[in-house]
Amino acid sequence: MTSWCFLFLAIILHSCAAQRLPTVAYPSAYKVSLVIPESSFTEKGDSFTGKVEIVLALEEASYSIELHAGRDYLSIATLQVIHDGTALHTTFTVDENDVLTISATQQLLAHTDYKLVVTYDGRLSTTDMNGIYKSSYEDGTGAKKYLVTTQFESIYARRTFPCFDEPSFKATFTIDITVPQKLNAMSNTLFTTSLLPDGTTHYQFETTPKMSTYLIAFVISEFTCSAWNMPEVNSVNKVCSRAQKEDTRRWAVEVSPKLLSSLNTYTGIPYTSSMKKVDQVAIPDFRSGAMENWGLITYRQETMKQAEDNLLHIQGAQ
Repeated sequence: MTSWCFLFLAIILHSCAAQRLPTVAYPSAYKVSLVIPESSFTEKGDSFTGKVEIVLALEEASYSIELHAGRDYLSIATLQVIHDGTALHTTFTVDENDVLTISATQQLLAHTDYKLVVTYDGRLSTTDMNGIYKSSYEDGTGAKKYLVTTQFESIYARRTFPCFDEPSFKATFTIDITVPQKLNAMSNTLFTTSLLPDGTTHYQFETTPKMSTYLIAFVISEFTCSAWNMPEVNSVNKVCSRAQKEDTRRWAVEVSPKLLSSLNTYTGIPYTSSMKKVDQVAIPDFRSGAMENWGLITYRQETMKQAEDNLLHIQGAQ
């Protein structure tokens, strides 16, 4: 029996290893640009467009680069590998495991920076809550409202932009998102906004620390927010939800700075040494209990009320 268990485990481990990316190319920086049109905040719309620029280097000379791209969600329009300002001659394929293989006619050099630039059309998920997906809720008047949010753990960032979608491939991320003017966008870092001539709003987010793809997140919605300050620095943080749930945000606003201060003391590592803010968003439809996206924690809408009720119950029993 033990030998059969060992054999079964060995087969599983071999299968998992076979689906991992080779450790030849490593990204160091991403620039991700997304445009989500107004039609995608209606019942039938589910489209977006994107562009990603990835600075990468190879550990050894190679004629190919492998990364991830969600085959059922991203349709690649253009792809270029650029070195010293010149686009190399390449071809690409995407297989059933979402592995994007780029083949070059000339050998790519080791320890040399290349820039991979991909433009594409994307599709929001409407059948599950993975990757970039569309959700809905009713406002105070009973009108149906739509939002776009993300859940990238464990392997779903690839549905939003081509990337090295494994935790070991860490890099910085600079994200910008263009959305209809009536909506607001949030991501892992602080942002600036500008109004574009077509009436849309462009959100430019600051560059993240080096991190894994699954911790990237964003929320585009008509949510409202309540603010709280970090005790150690001059930083405003937000707890956001649909407007009708504003009363349930009170507890999170009250407790969050106390928890963060306690964690800073316990670990001896100030949170703000790496990230300037930590926002929270309560999502109506969310498959996980919560997600620890760095700088933008997301969780189920019901979680705020349940947490407050549990604490009040504990306090009442003391």
